[in-house]
Amino acid sequence: VNCETDFVAKNEDFISFSSEVAAELLSDPSVDLEEKRTGQVAKIGENIRISRFEVLEPAGNGLVESYVHTGSKVAVLISLSSDSEDNINANSVVEMARDLCMHIAATSPVCVSREEVPTDLIEKEKDIALAQAEGKPPQAIEKIVQGKLDKYFSTSCLLEQPFVKNPDQTISQLLELVSKEAGLKLKVEKFIRFQVGEEV
Repeated sequence: VNCETDFVAKNEDFISFSSEVAAELLSDPSVDLEEKRTGQVAKIGENIRISRFEVLEPAGNGLVESYVHTGSKVAVLISLSSDSEDNINANSVVEMARDLCMHIAATSPVCVSREEVPTDLIEKEKDIALAQAEGKPPQAIEKIVQGKLDKYFSTSCLLEQPFVKNPDQTISQLLELVSKEAGLKLKVEKFIRFQVGEEV
């Protein structure tokens, strides 16, 4: 829910309205909130926009974890799945899920894995790399482009990012370690990152 000023964002009526909207959308994602929104606009005297919402359900044998960063400017939801319901709520798994939420809040990955990166973004990165490699020997250009793409994936894809709490370990390696400790095969199904003021 977006408003135009910090004053309204901190207003109890707006906060209450936002909580009510979230609860209604959670129970019925197709609910029409326009009348409620226009009533709140009239009450507060400032334009309010319901710009984005998502509902994240646990995938089979999975869990959903959340994190709201200090100051409530960034929030993250993550859904993990497992090959077994045994130990999915083990402390190590829940702690890792929270750590992943904090990691996502800090690093803003684009997607979970390189397979999910939109083709247009890959082409854009290739074009940038080709422009930078102009004038180099043809056999070097291919290596330069692949190196630039790998660097892009390592900053944009959650599983390839260095873990903020241990940069010597990728998120993929962290998942493998916690999976082994808990006797599970864990997978990140999806994450959602919200940031105050973002344009969607």
